[in-house]
Amino acid sequence: MENRSKAAHSFLLKQSKANQHIALNKLLKSIDTTSLNRKDNKQVFYLFLIKTIVSQQVSTSAAKTIWNKLENILETKEDNVSIKDLRSAGVSKTKAGYILGIIRNKSLRKETPQSLQKYSPSDLSDLLIQIKGIGPWTIGIVRMFYINDEDVWLEGDLGINKSINIFLPKISHKEIEMIYTPYRTFLSLCLWRGLDSN
Repeated sequence: MENRSKAAHSFLLKQSKANQHIALNKLLKSIDTTSLNRKDNKQVFYLFLIKTIVSQQVSTSAAKTIWNKLENILETKEDNVSIKDLRSAGVSKTKAGYILGIIRNKSLRKETPQSLQKYSPSDLSDLLIQIKGIGPWTIGIVRMFYINDEDVWLEGDLGINKSINIFLPKISHKEIEMIYTPYRTFLSLCLWRGLDSN
């Protein structure tokens, strides 16, 4: 995994220099290689989905606080969790409904990073999009951080789009695809880090 990270970083540096993406090239030189290897992909899949839903449209710190409370409730009550329990952790009513649906979806329990890697991107999307509360952004996060797909691009992500304005101004998503495939997941991670540093 470390070798893949180095190869990706080297590729991004080379492409940003060749295409005169000066701000991005400067950012890449200022940060270390970025790994996709996270403890999240060792988590049970349905819990990963719940954690991802918790993090939608809230700050990182708020998501962490809610998840810490929620994780304790899920461990204690397991399948006997109610909407009231979820709301007590700070989850909105809408998200609580989504989370309860995921908890009750027994077919998700058998999925692992290895089983999900066997799906094509379109088949994975078809599998997950039918679950209430899961859209393209969540599916992208699953591909990035649960199955370590190296070429995911979250076109609708607010953080990515803000960072593009700083580090890749006037560049279209199509141009990014042409120039930075097959390592757009790594590019996304660097752009998020760049946003944090600004």
